[in-house]
Amino acid sequence: MQIEQLNAVIRETFTELVNDGYKKSHICGVTLGVSNVPQFDSFMKGVDFGIKPLQRIIGNQEFELKIVVTPKNNEEISKFINNLNHESIKNIKTNMIKTLDNESSVRLASIPKTGAIAGVASDLFNEIVK
Repeated sequence: MQIEQLNAVIRETFTELVNDGYKKSHICGVTLGVSNVPQFDSFMKGVDFGIKPLQRIIGNQEFELKIVVTPKNNEEISKFINNLNHESIKNIKTNMIKTLDNESSVRLASIPKTGAIAGVASDLFNEIVK
């Protein structure tokens, strides 16, 4: 699977989630982080992500993005990798749905993770959830 194809599959997954009624801001929060809404909006409009954002999206769903170098025109290897990637994307979508359906996980993902306010917001959230 080429990076363009991976971007297309992830964009399609996000679009399906939005069509199923999940909020874009929540999807952004659980994948890229709440402070990356402009980047998320650009992605949804067709601007592809590079390796770093894709790693973050996939890593936040308990998967890893691995790069594989293969010989050209090896259909067996390509088919295996494509099948593995499609199965992983299905599992990532399932994980995202579980996270998006969990109100406390969505709230936690909606708190900025950096900056001066992030520490205070995190402490407040932890006190509220106790």
